[in-house]
Amino acid sequence: MNYKQQILEKINTNAEVVGIIGLGYVGLPLAVNFAEAGIKVIGFDKSEVKVTKINSGENYIKDIRDAVLREVVDRVKLEATTDFTRMKECDALIICVPTPLDKFRKPDMSYIEAACVAIGQNMKPGTFISLESTTYPTTTEDYMLPIIVENINHNPNFENVVTLSEVEGTSSNLPPMGGQRGAFWLAYSPEHNLSHKKHTQGNWRHEPKRA
Repeated sequence: MNYKQQILEKINTNAEVVGIIGLGYVGLPLAVNFAEAGIKVIGFDKSEVKVTKINSGENYIKDIRDAVLREVVDRVKLEATTDFTRMKECDALIICVPTPLDKFRKPDMSYIEAACVAIGQNMKPGTFISLESTTYPTTTEDYMLPIIVENINHNPNFENVVTLSEVEGTSSNLPPMGGQRGAFWLAYSPEHNLSHKKHTQGNWRHEPKRA
């Protein structure tokens, strides 16, 4: 069974584990929504304060009802951690880190960069990665992909995995880079750029391979 078949089987049986990176006003509500749907969620954040509050069922986001957060935590559908090595437990990773504007009105990419380094070093083969953070077009391909692939070299989970081009089920928009090993899927969230005339939800930049 290839990586694509494995993740689809988990989705069909509601057995997938979703990792949310960044537990702020975007990440925590998304994590709670997944958990409410019965999906196991691991939230990742560098803030010990946020992690402790979540694991205690203490809410700090106004868009979430306190009782809902407590319920999904009590049901062990949502847990938070500062241990990024636990990314290897996740089938999908969604990046929800902030991208504040600098003095030149450009997004600060340092949070996305740190997330990509952690993903490359800790994810397991066959992971689906999605960017939810607001940023400029082509961020996934031109900025994130090289960082993730470079850091796979430091990921022990990929030691016995063949090259991207040899792994059945690898997405067509993920060519092998620099002889790196491993397979994963990388996507952006199209609803963040609905006004784009060329790249819309009905006009994907990459046509997926058909089985």
